[in-house]
Amino acid sequence: MHYLEVFIIMPLFILAKQDWQMKLIDSRWLACPTFIACLQHDLPCLTIFVAYIVALIINRHLQEKFLGNGDLDILAAGACWLTGTDWLLWLTLACLLQLLLANYCKAEQLPFVPALTISFIWVIVGQNALASLQPMMCQP
Repeated sequence: MHYLEVFIIMPLFILAKQDWQMKLIDSRWLACPTFIACLQHDLPCLTIFVAYIVALIINRHLQEKFLGNGDLDILAAGACWLTGTDWLLWLTLACLLQLLLANYCKAEQLPFVPALTISFIWVIVGQNALASLQPMMCQP
């Protein structure tokens, strides 16, 4: 795991605990990791920011019926850390994990941040595992 990934994983753990206990998160925990991601990665941060604002407007119009604004904050921060393909994989894994949890818990409303946190770690670990295997596969 790259040492900078700790800056996003630790706040995700804190936010997952908050979401599990209170069904609310303090998104300010994501400010520093998102800023670091924008500095470290060659990503279209302005495009991500505009998409995030549009998603917030739509979510407010729908009165946060399906997804909370805190979940959108985490998805936007993750978009700054991951490539497009990895971001889609992250979201897919989180949704599958949430479906499994919904079948097990039978609650009317379940927090989504714990599933996002676990799946983010899966994607990061998978990225690093593939990166470490690549030099071995390229040897004659």
